[in-house]
Amino acid sequence: MKISISTSFYKRSHLVENLYNQILNQTHTDWEWIVTDDFSKELNAEELLREICEKDPRVKYYNQVRKKECFYNPQRGATGDIIAQFDSDDFAYPRLLEYYNHLFLKHPDVYGISCLSHNVDSNGNWIEVQGGGHYHFEESSKFNYTPMGRAWRNVITEFDNGILEYYQNDTNIVRHIETVGKWLYIPRVLYRYYYSQDTFSRMPGRTDEEFTKIEAERLFIERKFPQLDNPDKLTTSLYYFPITQTARDFALADFNLAKERKKILYIKEDIKVYERQLLKELFYDHDLYFDPSLGLKFDEIVISLDVKTVEKLVEIKQTLNEYNTSTFVKMRYDLTNDYPLEEVQIKVEEAFGGYGWCTSGYETYFNTAI
Repeated sequence: MKISISTSFYKRSHLVENLYNQILNQTHTDWEWIVTDDFSKELNAEELLREICEKDPRVKYYNQVRKKECFYNPQRGATGDIIAQFDSDDFAYPRLLEYYNHLFLKHPDVYGISCLSHNVDSNGNWIEVQGGGHYHFEESSKFNYTPMGRAWRNVITEFDNGILEYYQNDTNIVRHIETVGKWLYIPRVLYRYYYSQDTFSRMPGRTDEEFTKIEAERLFIERKFPQLDNPDKLTTSLYYFPITQTARDFALADFNLAKERKKILYIKEDIKVYERQLLKELFYDHDLYFDPSLGLKFDEIVISLDVKTVEKLVEIKQTLNEYNTSTFVKMRYDLTNDYPLEEVQIKVEEAFGGYGWCTSGYETYFNTAI
């Protein structure tokens, strides 16, 4: 399927080549990139974009007639089967387009897709894994989470006729798509989002009056689609719902960024049969194993720090020693577990010695090696 990537630049000329190189690095090659400069006074982004258009026919400049036209309507100028919206300062993992193409072909009832995102600050420091982790799917009949790395079938001709003013474009897009098909949330990190201070949604100095208007705009969008508030007609696909939390164990694994197949070991003592199956489908482009005693050399090891697995960490490490010296290990601990974090840290140190770790919200990730 042909995928149309849409990006609206405002200033940020220093990011043009960076994003272009990301797109060139995608494993899916049937794409076009629709670009525009959102009336920056300097016009330096436009100059660079037009230079790329001249040398690469897959890159097409769209001349907007009003500010934020493509921000609210990413389908402008797009000829692809699928629309993918990339922000100018974010980073799409190399397999994102390939993976979305696979899922749109596999799920004909799905019209929109989003994924987990590795969120960092402007210096690249980790903040959190975002995209639906701490929300509850059962609370709403429609997709109600941050649509990171969003893409959708090119079936909507108009998302906005010039009346939106703020940053509710993602909600607006999702609601339009839900009127024609389901939205599929993928519990897999395929996107990196930068918390930039100069972004439209975090513009400093907004008054209480402006925030009141922003909330009014959100409510305006929601009220346009009252039919979606039907508890008997869920518009979010439940395909990966059973492993929404389990899959977060893989969120900071290095293989997410790989273009080639990797051999991955996943250890979870109480893993269910359906979890194995869905995880193998979620990571169909890699080879996923669940038994540490196979006597194989793995490219990376992922461990779920549930209560049963924590108690066996020393034994697991000893089993892996013979074939996996220096193999990187990523572990995730969920604070909703009964096991205190301090005791988990002791168990990790007993088994692996030194480790790095980062925590946000209800989860902590550990980074070490055999």
